[in-house]
Amino acid sequence: IDVTNHRHYNVLYFSLNGVLRDYIFSIIVEDYSYNSNIENEQSLDKTQMFHSTYNYTIQMFQIEFFVDANTQVGDWPFIFNTEYVTLHSNVLDTQLRVKKSNMDLQGPVFKEIKKITSNEINNTNKIAEIGWTMAIEDPINGFRDGFVVIKGEIDQSIYNISVSFNNVKNGGNKFLGEYDFKFNLTYPCISQQYIISDVLLIDSVNRKSEFSILPYNPIYSAISNPFLYFLNNPNINKIQVQCTNHPSASTDTTAPVLKSFIPSKTTIDVSALDRSVTFTFVAEDLESGLKANQYPIVYLTDTTSRSIECKSSIIEITETNATYSCTIQLPVGFGYSYPNMILLSVYGFVNNNGIFGGFSSNTLSLNHTSSITVTFSSDQPLIIQHQLITERGGNLILNGRKFSIDSEAYITFKDGSVSKIKTDFISSTAVKIPNVKATKDHYQIYIKSSNINSNTITVTPVVFDYYIHGDPEPTFPPTVTPVPTNKPQQCKGNPACGGPTNGKCIDNQGCVCYSPWVGIDCQSQIVIVDPPIFNNGSDNSTSPSIDIVVPDKNNTNGNNNTTPITYHSLISIISLREINIQNEVVKTITFKDDWLSKQIDDSTILFYKEFTKSTTDATTNITVTLKWFKNQTTISFAQEQLLMNPSTLKYTIEISNYPFENSLNHLELIMSASMQSNTTDDICSAKEFGETTNGDNSNYLKIQVDNYSLYGRFIRRGIIDSTIRTISNILLDKDMNPITSSKSLQSYIGIQIPYYKESAIIDPDFSILIDSYKASSVSNSICSNQSKLSGAKLAGIIIGGVAFIAVITISIIYYIFKKRIGARIFISKIFLKLNNNNTKNLHMQNL
Repeated sequence: IDVTNHRHYNVLYFSLNGVLRDYIFSIIVEDYSYNSNIENEQSLDKTQMFHSTYNYTIQMFQIEFFVDANTQVGDWPFIFNTEYVTLHSNVLDTQLRVKKSNMDLQGPVFKEIKKITSNEINNTNKIAEIGWTMAIEDPINGFRDGFVVIKGEIDQSIYNISVSFNNVKNGGNKFLGEYDFKFNLTYPCISQQYIISDVLLIDSVNRKSEFSILPYNPIYSAISNPFLYFLNNPNINKIQVQCTNHPSASTDTTAPVLKSFIPSKTTIDVSALDRSVTFTFVAEDLESGLKANQYPIVYLTDTTSRSIECKSSIIEITETNATYSCTIQLPVGFGYSYPNMILLSVYGFVNNNGIFGGFSSNTLSLNHTSSITVTFSSDQPLIIQHQLITERGGNLILNGRKFSIDSEAYITFKDGSVSKIKTDFISSTAVKIPNVKATKDHYQIYIKSSNINSNTITVTPVVFDYYIHGDPEPTFPPTVTPVPTNKPQQCKGNPACGGPTNGKCIDNQGCVCYSPWVGIDCQSQIVIVDPPIFNNGSDNSTSPSIDIVVPDKNNTNGNNNTTPITYHSLISIISLREINIQNEVVKTITFKDDWLSKQIDDSTILFYKEFTKSTTDATTNITVTLKWFKNQTTISFAQEQLLMNPSTLKYTIEISNYPFENSLNHLELIMSASMQSNTTDDICSAKEFGETTNGDNSNYLKIQVDNYSLYGRFIRRGIIDSTIRTISNILLDKDMNPITSSKSLQSYIGIQIPYYKESAIIDPDFSILIDSYKASSVSNSICSNQSKLSGAKLAGIIIGGVAFIAVITISIIYYIFKKRIGARIFISKIFLKLNNNNTKNLHMQNL
């Protein structure tokens, strides 16, 4: 594999006889330069580990993993781990080999360091800013984030400063840029050195460099030291600060005193959703006062000596007193061991004369609350953590408590869509959520068990396959099939393309219309109408069926009916069919009015639905986003620039992974489009279906009632598994029995989607037109009174009648003169002449 600037996704497949399918195997990456834990980014001291699942399709175990970008070339080492045996990858018959890499095993380093110092701090110069400005370099992978800890050498004051590449100063970037690590000191103070005691810097693929004046892991420190360019300067991490002694310095020999210490709870249920406790406390130092920017820590310790920290913030500070507060959410079950008690202590008080101190649990017990009583009695379902899930989606395992066999998971994705999934029950402390859709974005999830909602957690998928410098060009992979283009067409209309004001004729393409004219003959105009009213879905019975109402503002027919004439156009998503290679329907999923919906903004609404194919447990999600374009806008879809006219409604339809019965099958999404009028007049309707001529390589459907039309555009390409593929659109009216009348006309369109694995996205749109001609003048129109025929149809009947009478007359003449010489020649000439005239008239009728 080539890992040049590319984190490379891969899968290890293997089979073992006599092993249960739910057995878990692991591989552990043997890479000492990379020691972050992908399952918990907060813990950076564990090795990469990937776990197995069983693939029922191929009947083998599989472990999905990645090889990080720019790792070492050669055989990729890992350890295959089971409960009973451990194997090194070098004993396997097959090796995974990194053949190419822009190798970078070094974490970020300090390229330049400038100290920020100050003159002596005294009663006149009462405040000073000190610290370091350091340029961080990581020329290959790029700097991500890190922190620097600065300590006072005498008073042990602590300044912990975190940075990320988002904090880079102007002119820099993640490969090389300056960052500030500085803080303020105020008078009174003491003279001492401030020392950088700890550093951790991490690059974009989690390779890190670290430094500590007390190395807790000398192996890692030797591998990557952020002060690599300054090893010959032992004082680069030190700054000396001079302070004039405060008058009370000689008499201040005592540490700050704790005046009050109040926890918000003295008893807490560590099985409940809310396990938070807040500590508010006040310290006093009458001689020199409390040092600013120092934040004491409350320590909570259980009877097994496990301890957690609650770092405070300063609520108020005066010359002699400081008020602090901190809040912490206790881990589930923390402290629930005999005698069910959490001991409290607080440390980190520093006064301005350099004296620090704290208060143990025993000391607190003399005057303050020193412990919290623990219970464990809640019946609330609770999610404690989630296991790893990648950007490819799939199965997600949650750990917690009080899960039941009827548990359901509710997932809210970044785009606002919501997925409800029946979980696979593992135990009361673990459930599996199958077929979570693929996404790189974080999402929110909670569990409903026994009709009780759990807490909500955030899941951030781990991206197993990406380029650290951004995706390479092109954005889309090469298409599997050629991108479709419409065939050449003749320019239609009289005059052609509606004349020079409406459009222009392009040879071998057809009419290209000028706004606001549209259509294959440029003789229809866009109608500006009010946007449809989107239902917010609160009744839980919505569907992406939109009714666009058009008032007939041009009605001059003299109708005395007091009811205003309106035209309704209805667009609906009907069903999804799986079709085999013999063009036989093998499965139909009919959509009912039970979609979930969410209003995104005034012009956009999202509909979401999931369904399960009866022959499998796999769940498929369909998301329909409807966007109303008030103004003319150009958008891009599948590398095609599309002009959205005013008052256009665009559907964006995304279907997630679907369990095809055969890879030769395809899907057909069926949409219905209809137009109707409430007029009492005698009118006609007509429909057209064909290919557009304006260069957008689409199909169009035009449903016309009188002189108003619903115009749908169906793009002949889609995004299938992130690849641009050909999409076919077909008219299904012969099979679907649509509504057909002079005042109401309906059509069904089948959007045919090729076989895919992950997702399919299609993008039709609809608008309303007013036509320069009525439907009665269209060939094959349907009229309310068939006796009231169009001029063209009447001409055809008249010509046909004349021809019939002529034939009868000639027959009589032939009978009378059949015995005369030359009669057959005479009759033949008349027949020939009539036939030529009839053919000429019929040709004019068609024009």
